[in-house]
Amino acid sequence: MVVKKLSEERLKRMAEQSDQLMALRDGSWVEVSSRDLVPGDVIRVTTGMQMSCDGILISGNAVMNESSLTGEALPIRKFPLRNDDSGFSKEANKNNQLFAGTIVSQVQPVTSSNGDYLTDDHVLCLVNHTGTASDKGKLVRKILFPQPISFVFDEQLKVVFTILGIYVLFCLAMAIYFYQGSPTATYLYFQFCAFQALSPILPAGILAGQSMAVFRLKRRQIYCVDPRRVMIAAKCRIMNFDKTGTLTNEGLEFYGVQRSRFVEEQNAAEFEQFTGDLGSCDELLQIGVASCHAVTDLGDQLIGNPVDIEQFKASKWTLDKEPKFLDKIVPPHGSALSVLHVARRFEFVHARASMSVVVQDESTGKLHVFVKGSFERIKALSNARTIPAGYDAACNQLAREGGYVLAFAHKILDATLDQLRTMEQDDIEVGCDFIGLLVFKNMLKPDTAQAISELKGGSIRTVMVTGDTALTGIFIARQCGMVPPENTVVLGDIDKKTGRLIWTNVDSDEPVADIEPLLDTRGPDGFPLTELAVTGAAFNYLDEAGQMAPLLLNTRVFARMKPQDKVRCAQMTMERGITGMCGDGGNDTAALRAAHVGIALSDAEAAIVSP
Repeated sequence: MVVKKLSEERLKRMAEQSDQLMALRDGSWVEVSSRDLVPGDVIRVTTGMQMSCDGILISGNAVMNESSLTGEALPIRKFPLRNDDSGFSKEANKNNQLFAGTIVSQVQPVTSSNGDYLTDDHVLCLVNHTGTASDKGKLVRKILFPQPISFVFDEQLKVVFTILGIYVLFCLAMAIYFYQGSPTATYLYFQFCAFQALSPILPAGILAGQSMAVFRLKRRQIYCVDPRRVMIAAKCRIMNFDKTGTLTNEGLEFYGVQRSRFVEEQNAAEFEQFTGDLGSCDELLQIGVASCHAVTDLGDQLIGNPVDIEQFKASKWTLDKEPKFLDKIVPPHGSALSVLHVARRFEFVHARASMSVVVQDESTGKLHVFVKGSFERIKALSNARTIPAGYDAACNQLAREGGYVLAFAHKILDATLDQLRTMEQDDIEVGCDFIGLLVFKNMLKPDTAQAISELKGGSIRTVMVTGDTALTGIFIARQCGMVPPENTVVLGDIDKKTGRLIWTNVDSDEPVADIEPLLDTRGPDGFPLTELAVTGAAFNYLDEAGQMAPLLLNTRVFARMKPQDKVRCAQMTMERGITGMCGDGGNDTAALRAAHVGIALSDAEAAIVSP
């Protein structure tokens, strides 16, 4: 009762919120309670306020602390919705949305614009979800009404109770027969038999054991919101792991750059030697790394995407707090490079897998366009003659070694600032030249290998379910011991041209026509010598065809998995045995909740949905 009471009080504190704010009603600004907000209201966003609804940022910039929902420690920079004809998507426009439960760290009104954004003296937000329809409301609803779980033990209880009921009735019949003429003796014997078969103390004893287990876990800073699952955890046979922030450190670390050089005599491009010194590279790549991001400065703390922050730190440039346009970027002391002014910025969109900026060189006045994104996207975007031979092989090799690879492209824009204001993103980015690769690495946590070894020693199957690239996931799986070093890994992916599933040996890059003989080959320990890895596209293809289930226990790495794919993966493994899911409580929250046992390595409110 005490544990339940404390959990309910904690949930009540998390769910309750009532503030006074300014809302636009009937053309005038009035002060209203956050409890009275409805979808369609326009509200003012101020520094320090806690969002009580989900909304779309329609004017001004904001820096949000979303740790309560995502578990991310760093604040996130939010941008207003663009004033164009593009459709709004909740998934694609995350950078334009504010969520209930998050805290506003900083606001910056947009008072002048080239037409891209709505201007106002205040930061404005359009309310689109309130109450249990908001992200935080859904979180609370999941806690109040958890997904029921069913076990063979629960299903067989019906049979057990039926047998015990028959046993009690048999004892009653025997009591009536032997104690004829003594109703009191018959009643007492019947009660004795009934309480012996169906003890009323048993549920209380089980609950007391579960409560004590929860208390012991709490003393180790492990919080459990569903005591019933403590006993289930001991029977776990499959453990799924997220990669970033779980098996590896939270952030990426700058690893190096590989510049591309165009050789006029050969009319072709070639890669230069890989280097960890960005300062020794070509000026264009240095400028691109320093400017192509969405980082801002909040009280001497860099705010933005963790990859963008690490990229900007590697450049050693600084942000000026009095920009001419969007941002003013100052080169390191003693550098021969000029100050840059960011004139336009197109934030990173997952659907495009890229972002771009237009910067003005203060010394020459020229406008430079830099595009950054996945190496597949930049290859498709850049002029073919500027792509070095062996481009795909070089990028895949860096990813195979655990690198997070970003590609850069550049061109000089022949336009004025006035013309720039009316240009579309596709028109600005077309005709860029590839200039180089920027590589980060996500380092393994020091205790990951030991934890995986202990789980494998306990006959628990360990699996990686990550949103990262397949080659990076395979590298980490081998590094932590999830995949034995002598085992072959075969990757399944969908051919973009034909739409067919193809299997490839990741070590030799040779196609594999039939994986069945490889899976039948076993080592001295009786386990297969070949491990499978699949991308999210291949996983969905196999699942729809009904072919994923037979390969499930041979697949070690699930890569490029979206949150809904992680849930489906957890549900499939739950059919094979009691399944656990371990993540950081961010975008894998749904999978944490779906599994029999969810472990969130976070103290954020989002992690509470992990049982």
